[in-house]
Amino acid sequence: MKFRKFKTSEKEKEFFTTLRKRVYKKLDNNYTKYGGFNFWFKGFFWIIISYVSFVSLLNINAHFLFWVLYFVFQISGLLIGFSLGHDASHNTAFKSKSANQILHFFSFLTVGIDPLLWGLRHVRSHHLYANVEGSDIDIDKNPFLRLAPSHPWSKKHAYQHLYAPFVYMLALLHSVFVGDWIYLFSKEYSWMREGVAKNQLYIRYFLFKILYFNLVLIIPILFSQFSIGFVIFTYITTSAFTSLVFVVMLVGTHFFDEASYYQPLTDELESSWAIHQLKTSCDWNPNNTFARFLSGGSNCHAAHHLFPNICHTNYDQINDVIEETTSEFNVTYHKKTLPNMMRSHFKHLKNMGKMNS
Repeated sequence: MKFRKFKTSEKEKEFFTTLRKRVYKKLDNNYTKYGGFNFWFKGFFWIIISYVSFVSLLNINAHFLFWVLYFVFQISGLLIGFSLGHDASHNTAFKSKSANQILHFFSFLTVGIDPLLWGLRHVRSHHLYANVEGSDIDIDKNPFLRLAPSHPWSKKHAYQHLYAPFVYMLALLHSVFVGDWIYLFSKEYSWMREGVAKNQLYIRYFLFKILYFNLVLIIPILFSQFSIGFVIFTYITTSAFTSLVFVVMLVGTHFFDEASYYQPLTDELESSWAIHQLKTSCDWNPNNTFARFLSGGSNCHAAHHLFPNICHTNYDQINDVIEETTSEFNVTYHKKTLPNMMRSHFKHLKNMGKMNS
Protein backbone atom coordinates (compact mmCIF):
# COMPACT_ATOMS: atom_id res chain seq x y z
CA MET A 1 0.00 0.00 0.00
CA LYS A 2 1.17 3.50 -0.82
CA PHE A 3 0.69 6.15 1.84
CA ARG A 4 -0.42 9.52 0.48
CA LYS A 5 -0.43 13.13 1.56
CA PHE A 6 -3.47 15.36 1.15
CA LYS A 7 -3.03 18.82 -0.29
CA THR A 8 -5.17 21.32 1.62
CA SER A 9 -5.91 24.82 0.34
CA GLU A 10 -7.10 27.60 2.65
CA LYS A 11 -10.58 27.42 1.15
CA GLU A 12 -10.78 23.65 1.73
CA LYS A 13 -9.52 24.09 5.28
CA GLU A 14 -12.14 26.79 5.91
CA PHE A 15 -14.85 24.53 4.46
CA PHE A 16 -14.15 21.59 6.75
CA THR A 17 -13.64 23.80 9.82
CA THR A 18 -17.00 25.45 9.14
CA LEU A 19 -18.69 22.11 8.48
CA ARG A 20 -17.39 20.57 11.70
CA LYS A 21 -18.51 23.56 13.77
CA ARG A 22 -21.98 23.49 12.22
CA VAL A 23 -22.36 19.73 12.63
CA TYR A 24 -21.43 19.72 16.31
CA LYS A 25 -23.53 22.82 16.95
CA LYS A 26 -26.49 21.09 15.30
CA LEU A 27 -25.93 17.96 17.34
CA ASP A 28 -25.12 19.90 20.52
CA ASN A 29 -26.16 17.60 23.38
CA ASN A 30 -28.87 15.93 21.33
CA TYR A 31 -26.78 13.10 19.96
CA THR A 32 -25.17 9.92 21.16
CA LYS A 33 -21.55 9.56 20.09
CA TYR A 34 -21.75 5.91 21.09
CA GLY A 35 -24.63 3.47 20.65
CA GLY A 36 -27.86 4.80 22.14
CA PHE A 37 -31.45 3.54 22.24
CA ASN A 38 -32.04 3.75 18.46
CA PHE A 39 -28.77 1.96 17.78
CA TRP A 40 -29.49 -0.96 20.08
CA PHE A 41 -33.17 -1.17 19.15
CA LYS A 42 -32.26 -1.58 15.49
CA GLY A 43 -29.48 -4.05 16.23
CA PHE A 44 -31.61 -6.26 18.47
CA PHE A 45 -34.48 -6.09 15.97
CA TRP A 46 -32.32 -7.72 13.28
CA ILE A 47 -30.81 -10.16 15.80
CA ILE A 48 -34.29 -11.37 16.78
CA ILE A 49 -35.39 -11.69 13.14
CA SER A 50 -32.21 -13.56 12.20
CA TYR A 51 -32.08 -16.07 15.02
CA VAL A 52 -35.82 -16.70 15.23
CA SER A 53 -35.64 -17.58 11.53
CA PHE A 54 -32.67 -19.84 12.22
CA VAL A 55 -34.41 -21.75 15.02
CA SER A 56 -37.58 -21.99 12.91
CA LEU A 57 -35.82 -23.52 9.91
CA LEU A 58 -34.61 -26.37 12.10
CA ASN A 59 -38.18 -27.34 12.88
CA ILE A 60 -39.97 -27.38 9.52
CA ASN A 61 -40.18 -30.04 6.82
CA ALA A 62 -41.08 -28.04 3.68
CA HIS A 63 -38.14 -27.43 1.34
CA PHE A 64 -39.33 -24.05 0.06
CA LEU A 65 -40.09 -22.75 3.55
CA PHE A 66 -36.65 -23.92 4.73
CA TRP A 67 -35.04 -21.97 1.88
CA VAL A 68 -37.07 -18.82 2.63
CA LEU A 69 -36.29 -18.94 6.35
CA TYR A 70 -32.61 -19.52 5.60
CA PHE A 71 -32.61 -16.50 3.30
CA VAL A 72 -34.27 -14.35 6.01
CA PHE A 73 -31.64 -15.64 8.46
CA GLN A 74 -28.86 -14.65 6.06
CA ILE A 75 -30.19 -11.26 4.99
CA SER A 76 -31.10 -10.13 8.51
CA GLY A 77 -27.71 -11.43 9.64
CA LEU A 78 -26.13 -9.14 7.07
CA LEU A 79 -28.17 -6.24 8.48
CA ILE A 80 -26.81 -7.06 11.97
CA GLY A 81 -23.39 -6.36 10.49
CA PHE A 82 -24.62 -3.12 8.93
CA SER A 83 -26.39 -1.97 12.10
CA LEU A 84 -23.93 -3.04 14.81
CA GLY A 85 -20.69 -4.38 13.36
CA HIS A 86 -19.84 -1.43 11.14
CA ASP A 87 -20.04 1.02 14.04
CA ALA A 88 -18.09 -1.37 16.25
CA SER A 89 -15.26 -1.39 13.68
CA HIS A 90 -15.05 2.40 14.13
CA ASN A 91 -15.31 2.11 17.94
CA THR A 92 -18.60 4.04 18.03
CA ALA A 93 -20.80 1.37 19.61
CA PHE A 94 -19.08 1.44 23.03
CA LYS A 95 -16.52 3.66 24.72
CA SER A 96 -14.50 0.52 25.42
CA LYS A 97 -12.35 -0.69 22.52
CA SER A 98 -12.49 -4.27 23.83
CA ALA A 99 -16.29 -4.17 23.96
CA ASN A 100 -16.36 -2.91 20.37
CA GLN A 101 -14.12 -5.79 19.28
CA ILE A 102 -16.39 -8.37 20.93
CA LEU A 103 -19.49 -6.85 19.32
CA HIS A 104 -17.68 -6.66 15.97
CA PHE A 105 -16.75 -10.35 16.19
CA PHE A 106 -20.25 -11.65 16.93
CA SER A 107 -22.16 -9.23 14.68
CA PHE A 108 -20.27 -10.60 11.65
CA LEU A 109 -20.94 -14.22 12.61
CA THR A 110 -23.82 -14.71 10.19
CA VAL A 111 -21.92 -12.96 7.37
CA GLY A 112 -18.76 -15.08 7.49
CA ILE A 113 -16.25 -12.36 6.59
CA ASP A 114 -13.48 -12.20 9.21
CA PRO A 115 -14.34 -9.06 11.23
CA LEU A 116 -10.79 -8.24 12.33
CA LEU A 117 -9.33 -8.40 8.83
CA TRP A 118 -12.28 -6.52 7.37
CA GLY A 119 -12.01 -3.81 10.03
CA LEU A 120 -8.29 -3.37 9.47
CA ARG A 121 -8.57 -2.88 5.72
CA HIS A 122 -11.74 -0.79 6.02
CA VAL A 123 -10.28 1.72 8.48
CA ARG A 124 -6.60 1.71 7.48
CA SER A 125 -7.11 1.74 3.73
CA HIS A 126 -10.57 2.58 2.42
CA HIS A 127 -11.49 5.35 4.85
CA LEU A 128 -8.25 7.17 4.19
CA TYR A 129 -7.86 6.78 0.45
CA ALA A 130 -11.20 5.96 -1.16
CA ASN A 131 -10.82 5.32 -4.92
CA VAL A 132 -7.04 5.82 -4.91
CA GLU A 133 -5.20 3.18 -6.93
CA GLY A 134 -2.58 1.40 -4.84
CA SER A 135 -3.94 2.74 -1.55
CA ASP A 136 -7.62 1.73 -1.33
CA ILE A 137 -7.98 -2.06 -1.17
CA ASP A 138 -11.60 -1.80 -2.30
CA ILE A 139 -10.46 -0.56 -5.72
CA ASP A 140 -7.77 -3.21 -6.22
CA LYS A 141 -7.65 -4.77 -9.67
CA ASN A 142 -9.71 -7.94 -10.02
CA PRO A 143 -9.96 -10.49 -12.84
CA PHE A 144 -13.66 -9.86 -13.55
CA LEU A 145 -14.51 -6.15 -13.49
CA ARG A 146 -12.73 -2.99 -14.56
CA LEU A 147 -13.77 -0.48 -11.90
CA ALA A 148 -11.33 2.37 -12.50
CA PRO A 149 -9.59 4.03 -15.46
CA SER A 150 -6.22 2.88 -14.10
CA HIS A 151 -7.17 -0.79 -14.46
CA PRO A 152 -6.08 -2.68 -17.59
CA TRP A 153 -8.76 -3.22 -20.22
CA SER A 154 -9.65 -6.52 -21.87
CA LYS A 155 -12.35 -7.55 -24.36
CA LYS A 156 -14.61 -9.08 -21.72
CA HIS A 157 -14.99 -5.70 -20.03
CA ALA A 158 -17.13 -4.52 -22.95
CA TYR A 159 -19.86 -6.75 -21.49
CA GLN A 160 -19.20 -6.19 -17.79
CA HIS A 161 -22.31 -4.05 -17.30
CA LEU A 162 -24.28 -7.16 -18.34
CA TYR A 163 -22.51 -9.86 -16.33
CA ALA A 164 -21.66 -7.76 -13.24
CA PRO A 165 -24.75 -8.91 -11.24
CA PHE A 166 -23.54 -12.51 -11.49
CA VAL A 167 -20.11 -11.47 -10.24
CA TYR A 168 -21.76 -9.61 -7.36
CA MET A 169 -23.68 -12.73 -6.39
CA LEU A 170 -20.36 -14.48 -5.79
CA ALA A 171 -18.74 -11.61 -3.88
CA LEU A 172 -19.73 -12.77 -0.41
CA LEU A 173 -18.71 -16.40 -0.90
CA HIS A 174 -15.43 -15.27 -2.46
CA SER A 175 -14.70 -13.12 0.60
CA VAL A 176 -15.55 -15.97 2.99
CA PHE A 177 -13.53 -18.69 1.26
CA VAL A 178 -10.78 -16.82 -0.62
CA GLY A 179 -10.51 -13.14 0.25
CA ASP A 180 -10.01 -13.56 4.00
CA TRP A 181 -7.31 -16.17 3.42
CA ILE A 182 -5.41 -13.81 1.12
CA TYR A 183 -5.68 -10.88 3.55
CA LEU A 184 -4.45 -13.09 6.40
CA PHE A 185 -1.41 -14.64 4.73
CA SER A 186 -0.36 -12.58 1.69
CA LYS A 187 2.83 -10.55 2.09
CA GLU A 188 1.20 -7.91 -0.12
CA TYR A 189 -1.09 -7.00 2.78
CA SER A 190 1.44 -7.21 5.61
CA TRP A 191 1.09 -3.43 6.13
CA MET A 192 -2.58 -3.96 6.98
CA ARG A 193 -1.80 -6.46 9.73
CA GLU A 194 0.93 -4.35 11.38
CA GLY A 195 0.48 -3.84 15.10
CA VAL A 196 -1.65 -6.96 15.53
CA ALA A 197 0.07 -10.06 16.91
CA LYS A 198 0.13 -13.03 14.54
CA ASN A 199 -1.24 -15.34 17.23
CA GLN A 200 -4.22 -13.03 17.70
CA LEU A 201 -4.86 -12.85 13.96
CA TYR A 202 -4.67 -16.63 13.49
CA ILE A 203 -6.61 -17.65 16.62
CA ARG A 204 -9.40 -15.17 15.94
CA TYR A 205 -9.54 -16.12 12.26
CA PHE A 206 -9.86 -19.88 12.80
CA LEU A 207 -12.16 -19.51 15.82
CA PHE A 208 -14.43 -17.22 13.80
CA LYS A 209 -14.55 -19.55 10.79
CA ILE A 210 -15.25 -22.60 12.99
CA LEU A 211 -18.15 -20.83 14.70
CA TYR A 212 -19.46 -19.51 11.38
CA PHE A 213 -19.48 -22.86 9.55
CA ASN A 214 -20.97 -24.60 12.57
CA LEU A 215 -23.77 -22.04 12.58
CA VAL A 216 -24.57 -21.90 8.87
CA LEU A 217 -23.89 -25.52 7.86
CA ILE A 218 -23.16 -28.06 10.60
CA ILE A 219 -26.15 -27.27 12.85
CA PRO A 220 -28.68 -27.22 9.94
CA ILE A 221 -27.23 -30.48 8.59
CA LEU A 222 -27.39 -32.21 11.98
CA PHE A 223 -30.69 -30.88 13.30
CA SER A 224 -32.89 -30.07 10.31
CA GLN A 225 -34.87 -32.68 8.37
CA PHE A 226 -33.10 -32.10 5.06
CA SER A 227 -30.23 -33.76 3.24
CA ILE A 228 -26.67 -32.49 3.32
CA GLY A 229 -26.91 -31.64 -0.37
CA PHE A 230 -30.03 -29.52 0.06
CA VAL A 231 -28.61 -27.63 3.03
CA ILE A 232 -25.44 -26.84 1.08
CA PHE A 233 -27.52 -25.83 -1.96
CA THR A 234 -29.58 -23.52 0.27
CA TYR A 235 -26.46 -22.02 1.83
CA ILE A 236 -24.88 -21.27 -1.56
CA THR A 237 -28.00 -19.85 -3.21
CA THR A 238 -29.13 -17.70 -0.28
CA SER A 239 -25.57 -16.43 0.13
CA ALA A 240 -25.64 -15.40 -3.53
CA PHE A 241 -28.83 -13.36 -3.14
CA THR A 242 -27.62 -11.91 0.17
CA SER A 243 -24.40 -10.91 -1.57
CA LEU A 244 -26.37 -9.16 -4.30
CA VAL A 245 -28.34 -7.14 -1.74
CA PHE A 246 -25.09 -6.25 0.04
CA VAL A 247 -23.45 -5.05 -3.17
CA VAL A 248 -26.51 -3.10 -4.35
CA MET A 249 -26.53 -1.07 -1.14
CA LEU A 250 -22.80 -0.37 -1.18
CA VAL A 251 -21.09 -0.65 -4.58
CA GLY A 252 -22.62 2.53 -6.00
CA THR A 253 -21.58 4.63 -3.02
CA HIS A 254 -18.05 4.81 -4.50
CA PHE A 255 -18.24 3.35 -7.99
CA PHE A 256 -20.61 5.67 -9.81
CA ASP A 257 -20.30 7.65 -13.00
CA GLU A 258 -19.50 11.07 -11.47
CA ALA A 259 -17.03 9.81 -8.86
CA SER A 260 -13.36 10.75 -8.95
CA TYR A 261 -10.71 8.04 -9.39
CA TYR A 262 -7.04 8.57 -8.74
CA GLN A 263 -3.73 7.11 -9.85
CA PRO A 264 -1.38 9.86 -8.64
CA LEU A 265 2.15 10.03 -10.05
CA THR A 266 3.43 11.31 -6.70
CA ASP A 267 2.50 10.57 -3.10
CA GLU A 268 0.43 13.77 -2.90
CA LEU A 269 -3.27 13.89 -3.70
CA GLU A 270 -4.85 16.93 -5.31
CA SER A 271 -7.21 17.95 -2.50
CA SER A 272 -7.78 17.81 1.24
CA TRP A 273 -8.95 14.68 3.03
CA ALA A 274 -12.48 16.04 3.50
CA ILE A 275 -12.90 17.15 -0.12
CA HIS A 276 -11.52 13.80 -1.26
CA GLN A 277 -14.20 11.96 0.72
CA LEU A 278 -16.92 14.04 -0.93
CA LYS A 279 -15.53 13.58 -4.44
CA THR A 280 -15.49 9.80 -4.05
CA SER A 281 -18.72 9.16 -2.10
CA CYS A 282 -22.40 9.11 -3.01
CA ASP A 283 -25.39 9.27 -0.68
CA TRP A 284 -28.58 7.43 -1.59
CA ASN A 285 -31.90 8.47 -0.05
CA PRO A 286 -30.01 9.91 2.95
CA ASN A 287 -33.12 11.51 4.47
CA ASN A 288 -35.25 8.39 4.19
CA THR A 289 -35.79 6.83 7.64
CA PHE A 290 -36.40 3.32 6.30
CA ALA A 291 -33.26 3.45 4.12
CA ARG A 292 -31.16 4.42 7.14
CA PHE A 293 -32.79 1.69 9.23
CA LEU A 294 -32.11 -0.90 6.55
CA SER A 295 -28.56 0.13 5.67
CA GLY A 296 -27.17 1.01 9.09
CA GLY A 297 -26.45 4.52 7.84
CA SER A 298 -24.41 3.32 4.87
CA ASN A 299 -26.76 5.29 2.63
CA CYS A 300 -25.42 8.45 4.33
CA HIS A 301 -21.97 7.85 2.96
CA ALA A 302 -20.72 11.43 3.03
CA ALA A 303 -21.62 11.77 6.71
CA HIS A 304 -19.97 8.44 7.49
CA HIS A 305 -16.72 9.24 5.70
CA LEU A 306 -16.49 12.76 7.12
CA PHE A 307 -17.53 11.82 10.66
CA PRO A 308 -16.65 8.13 11.17
CA ASN A 309 -16.23 8.73 14.91
CA ILE A 310 -19.95 9.45 15.38
CA CYS A 311 -22.54 6.66 15.71
CA HIS A 312 -24.57 6.30 12.50
CA THR A 313 -27.92 6.90 14.22
CA ASN A 314 -27.01 10.62 14.26
CA TYR A 315 -26.56 10.93 10.51
CA ASP A 316 -30.11 12.15 9.98
CA GLN A 317 -29.11 15.36 11.77
CA ILE A 318 -25.87 15.72 9.80
CA ASN A 319 -27.07 15.25 6.22
CA ASP A 320 -28.74 18.64 5.75
CA VAL A 321 -25.75 20.46 7.26
CA ILE A 322 -23.42 18.74 4.79
CA GLU A 323 -25.65 19.57 1.83
CA GLU A 324 -26.07 23.23 2.84
CA THR A 325 -22.37 23.77 3.58
CA THR A 326 -21.14 22.10 0.39
CA SER A 327 -23.57 24.26 -1.59
CA GLU A 328 -22.37 27.41 0.15
CA PHE A 329 -18.69 26.64 -0.51
CA ASN A 330 -19.38 25.26 -4.01
CA VAL A 331 -17.96 21.88 -3.02
CA THR A 332 -18.91 18.55 -4.64
CA TYR A 333 -21.70 16.60 -2.96
CA HIS A 334 -23.29 13.56 -4.63
CA LYS A 335 -26.82 12.58 -3.64
CA LYS A 336 -29.16 10.23 -5.51
CA THR A 337 -32.03 7.83 -5.05
CA LEU A 338 -31.02 4.17 -4.79
CA PRO A 339 -32.28 3.37 -8.34
CA ASN A 340 -30.45 6.40 -9.76
CA MET A 341 -27.26 5.47 -7.93
CA MET A 342 -27.40 1.97 -9.38
CA ARG A 343 -28.07 3.37 -12.86
CA SER A 344 -25.03 5.59 -12.43
CA HIS A 345 -23.01 2.57 -11.29
CA PHE A 346 -23.89 0.52 -14.36
CA LYS A 347 -23.25 3.53 -16.59
CA HIS A 348 -19.80 3.68 -15.00
CA LEU A 349 -19.27 -0.04 -15.68
CA LYS A 350 -20.30 0.47 -19.30
CA ASN A 351 -17.89 3.41 -19.68
CA MET A 352 -15.08 1.42 -18.07
CA GLY A 353 -15.81 -1.33 -20.60
CA LYS A 354 -14.71 0.91 -23.46
CA MET A 355 -11.17 0.36 -24.68
CA ASN A 356 -10.00 3.98 -24.47
CA SER A 357 -11.74 4.97 -21.24
